[in-house]
Parts: sequence; C-alpha cells; structure tokens
Amino acid sequence: MKQEGLRFFTDTHLTALGLLIFFLFFVGVIVWVYRKNSNKLYHRMEQMPLTDGDSL
Repeated sequence: MKQEGLRFFTDTHLTALGLLIFFLFFVGVIVWVYRKNSNKLYHRMEQMPLTDGDSL
C-alpha cells in the first residue's frame, strides 16, 4: 500500500511545485487572517451567539 502511494511521487519537480503551492496557500491564509481591518469582523462574529436574530 505504501509503495503504491509513493509510486506517484517520483517527479521531484512536481513534488516541489506542490510543496510551494501549499506553502504559498498557508502564507496567504495567515496574511488573510491577520489583515488590517479584520478585528471588526471578528468582534462582530464573536458577539453573534449573544445577540438576537432581529438585531442583524
């Protein structure tokens, strides 16, 4: 089973490209989470369970 799974990872360039894509995705998510005006959105979302549905 392990050998069958690793059979597809013989191309090192493709593997490196995949690693680069996932790393850039990870960095993009970190930048998106800590962007400048995200505090207002997170504060509003944390208050949502405590408010009535009418006030939204």
